[in-house]
Amino acid sequence: MINRSTISTFVFLLFIVTVSINNFSFININDSYIFIYESWFKLISVFFRLFKFSVGDILYIIIPIIIIIYFFKIERRRDKLIYLFKVPIIIYCFFYWSWGFNYNKKSNFEQLKTKEYSVEDLYVTVEYYIEETNNLNIKISKKKENKVQSSYSFNDLKNKCVSSITNEEWLFQNKKINNFPVKKSIFSNPLSYMGFTGYINPFTLEANINYNIPKISIPVTICHEIAHQIGYAFEDEANYIAIKALSNSNDNFLRYSGNLMAVQYLLSEIRKNDIEKHDGYIKELNTGVIKNIQDKNEYYLKYKSKYKDFFKKNYDAFLKSNNQKAGIKTYSLVVDLLINEYQSKI
Repeated sequence: MINRSTISTFVFLLFIVTVSINNFSFININDSYIFIYESWFKLISVFFRLFKFSVGDILYIIIPIIIIIYFFKIERRRDKLIYLFKVPIIIYCFFYWSWGFNYNKKSNFEQLKTKEYSVEDLYVTVEYYIEETNNLNIKISKKKENKVQSSYSFNDLKNKCVSSITNEEWLFQNKKINNFPVKKSIFSNPLSYMGFTGYINPFTLEANINYNIPKISIPVTICHEIAHQIGYAFEDEANYIAIKALSNSNDNFLRYSGNLMAVQYLLSEIRKNDIEKHDGYIKELNTGVIKNIQDKNEYYLKYKSKYKDFFKKNYDAFLKSNNQKAGIKTYSLVVDLLINEYQSKI
């Protein structure tokens, strides 16, 4: 029978290996981890798809309770200290071996990220996406004054998003991944006040979606989290994959969701340097499109919280510690990918 000392030694050695991989660039496990992660995801995704609810969300409630109960059952003070030392190490190691080492992988979009673009390139790209969004607005709502709405259920959107992602064969690079557990998060209210639209549980690999967000935002959020499930950890890449997959969808509502997100990121970039130009492009949007954007803004105002900045600062630090130097601003770097990808097509 394995004794406690052997377990402690194994945990300590695993911790040393994990920290070394994270901190020394000469240790490259890119190819090895792709195989490990793919095998791990295929194994547990089949299991967690059996549950309609988010198992990961439930575990976030149950596991802390178990940890606390076990702590108080330990009698010796020395053992309690060892326990307090061991638990975070196990969580740290599990996080990185289950999903977190995807942050260490080489980017597949480096060429699009590093290519420089001009202000004119930015303007041409936003004009393209504005035209696409306006046209889809009229196709769906019949009048440019009407905002886009949908009667799709969450399951409808989930299935359509999975189909859109799996149609993008270039994403998978011979990976045989097709089971994507996508769930409504039971923490949707807390997530709203924290400022998150969804997240991937790094332990169960379930994509958890905040279902308080406007329905127009759900497709892009689902596809963003599925991109994480495939193994694309960087936030700008996940945004790009979501927008591209939805833009290529055969469903107009999904296409509208993706194109609208692209318009918002591109306009935000323009606003940083030229408010007058930004306002001019806003006037080019259909009234219905502006109404959809207003719905998004009203959602964020509804869930405005004094704690949101605290969570954003912590998440910013987390991203920076995991090879995303721009931190939370990494999300908006999708602009580089959108512009350079569009320029390569014209």
